[in-house]
Amino acid sequence: IINYVDRSNVSIAAPLIQRQFSLAPLQIGTLLSAFFWTYALMQITGIAGWLSDRLPVGWVMLGGYSLWSCATMLTGLTSSFSALFMALLLLGIGESVAYPCYSRIFAELPQQKRGQANALIDAGTKLGPAAGAFVGGLLLVHVGWRMLFILLGAGGLLWIFPWIRVMPSS
Repeated sequence: IINYVDRSNVSIAAPLIQRQFSLAPLQIGTLLSAFFWTYALMQITGIAGWLSDRLPVGWVMLGGYSLWSCATMLTGLTSSFSALFMALLLLGIGESVAYPCYSRIFAELPQQKRGQANALIDAGTKLGPAAGAFVGGLLLVHVGWRMLFILLGAGGLLWIFPWIRVMPSS
């Protein structure tokens, strides 16, 4: 769920970001696609998979998660189109390791538990954007677009502590 919460927040905040930075429609389109360019590039080139295959998967997931949470916070701290674009590119890099890491973790599960684990991941891909859009909309109205990203990134970092306690060692 956490991996997908931020997927809709740039779209939700886009009108306010566009107004604040006086962005043209092409620039908004560029921002809306930035995450997906680096995410896909890391997948297509095999870098995300290579990392999860060659390094301890728990630490790869922790590194990716830390990067994407910090990039989410940075998004709220940006002062220019270029900085915002770079933060979203970093977000895509960080999130790109999630699925390869899930696959590595699932490979260690007993075969009779893999279907359930995959179903839970798939549910997270639906619940995350739903929760993100709902919470993002509430935060946007009450604290503005910058605090939306800062709070989601900082809140996401709270997941690190339980993850360190339960993460796989291999």
